Amino acid sequence: MITDYVEAVSTDTNSYLGRGIQIVVGHYNGNLARDKLSNLTAGKFLLNFEQLNANNYAPITGAGEDGRPVKLSEADERLSDDTFAINQFNLVVSDRIALNRSLPDIRKHQCRAKTYLPSSELPTTSVIIVYHNEAFSTLMRTVMSVILRSPHENLKEIILVDDFSTRTFLKAELDNFVAQLGTHIKVIRANERVGLIRARLIGATEAKGDVLTFLDSHCECTKGWMEPLLARIKENRKAVVCPVIDVINERTFAYQKGIELFRGGFNWNLQFRWYALPPEMIKSRSNDPTKPIISPTMAGGLFSIDRKYFEEIGTYDHEMNIWGGENIEISLRVWQCGGRIEILPCSHVGHVFRRASPHDFPSHKSGTILNSNLLRVAEVWMDEWKFHFYRTAPQVYKMRETVDVSDRVELRKRLHCKSFKWFLDNVWKDHFLPQPGSAFGRVIHSRSQIGGLNGCLHWTVPLGESMRVATMHNCSAPESFDRTELWLFTKEGQMKTDEHLCLSAYQPVQGPRNWKVQLKECGQYESEYWDYNFHRKSFYHRKSGLCLDQPFEDPNDYHALHILKPTLNRCTRGGLNQVNLFHFENFRNRSKILVLH
Repeated sequence: MITDYVEAVSTDTNSYLGRGIQIVVGHYNGNLARDKLSNLTAGKFLLNFEQLNANNYAPITGAGEDGRPVKLSEADERLSDDTFAINQFNLVVSDRIALNRSLPDIRKHQCRAKTYLPSSELPTTSVIIVYHNEAFSTLMRTVMSVILRSPHENLKEIILVDDFSTRTFLKAELDNFVAQLGTHIKVIRANERVGLIRARLIGATEAKGDVLTFLDSHCECTKGWMEPLLARIKENRKAVVCPVIDVINERTFAYQKGIELFRGGFNWNLQFRWYALPPEMIKSRSNDPTKPIISPTMAGGLFSIDRKYFEEIGTYDHEMNIWGGENIEISLRVWQCGGRIEILPCSHVGHVFRRASPHDFPSHKSGTILNSNLLRVAEVWMDEWKFHFYRTAPQVYKMRETVDVSDRVELRKRLHCKSFKWFLDNVWKDHFLPQPGSAFGRVIHSRSQIGGLNGCLHWTVPLGESMRVATMHNCSAPESFDRTELWLFTKEGQMKTDEHLCLSAYQPVQGPRNWKVQLKECGQYESEYWDYNFHRKSFYHRKSGLCLDQPFEDPNDYHALHILKPTLNRCTRGGLNQVNLFHFENFRNRSKILVLH
């Protein structure tokens, strides 16, 4: 069935027009089993062999064109629910959309007007795509978008690395399809499950392009995505560059423009996070919004790097397994060893963001594998700040004797890399990690000191809510390390969580005392600065002139959920309501409790 479709695709690919691919190549076999699966891996199939291995790609004319969402009938919605767990996205919708669907040009007008060196003067690139049991439609839509929207002279090859897939349509059927696309595509298959990291290394070893471009297997490249990446590496071969990652909705496959004024970081658990640019960085871009965005870390799924530079700095850490933490490791290594991570706002690539992975780790040891990977990051690159990570992840600390990082430590010495402190001081200046001059620990209300409950200031997400809020509730045991009750009080006066949220306040209505405590992303706003009065043991909010006070039990404000919010009131002398003890934690080593007084 698929071969009947190839000729039309090949003709369209050669013309680079991106139109005309609307041939039906498969049909659905009816409703699949209704079990709502969290994972579908070898040995765990609850669907039968034929259902899992059927390629049901059957595009409908106009579906999803120009990045629009696809709406299904009630029957198809039920089918999509039944099959959602196979890939953790709406497989029914994906299979209705043409492989070469059109996408909007969402670049800024300055980007569309920007000119680059002629293709003959830009480097070539090998695009490396790793997949494991990926849906045929999303994988081939990724490939087609690369072919149709990349300069022919610069696209050296596409390398598909199959990380031991079991789906039958990803074998001979896939080979026959890509062989007729008119572009040099190489398919490499691993003989066992090696994971994303090692599979990418397999692809990099085979690559012949000047630049390596890594993409996930469920992406869509937009017009003009490649030229900015190659041009920037031409300017600076030590720049590791990323496109702006747009969002492809996992249920409707609507194409949604990503936020350009974001950059990558990580929380205390070394989990990657997106954070808004600080105000001064935004202001510095007003004259030229097309210039690169400096990013402390990258998401890791989509980026380009000079092939020889990739080898010079040590490729990936080959002792890391499957995936997880490799993006943090390579980001720190690039920065500390003389390179830079940048996001290029004129390059846009869409990505299907899944809320969960459809694949298990080998032997179901995801926690052990991820912890081992993060241990390698901390031990090699974070210096004394690694102890702060170990306080948030004591299970990782216990693994130290079982992991050998000597080869990567030697690499760091050989490359004459800078310290983690240099990284914080020069690259991620507005970070929220403890450092000299800042206080780190719990904020404990006086009530808990005299036997009361709800004594610790926490940040949490109420049931049914999406926004984090500041609350007061029971303190955890002193020897524990509940990061939701830990705060960084900077020397400038900001109270930060490990998700880059600041304790702030706002006025819902005008009035000298109509202030409410809130959490919002730190942005150096006046409303997020506090002073701690050592004598009174109270937190003074600078903008309002009020003090942090005990919670007020408002029956209309989360009372049913037993969530108590701290308040702001006129500062008083002698009362217990505004006495908040700041208990310090020593992040460099074992816990040490001190009391500010």
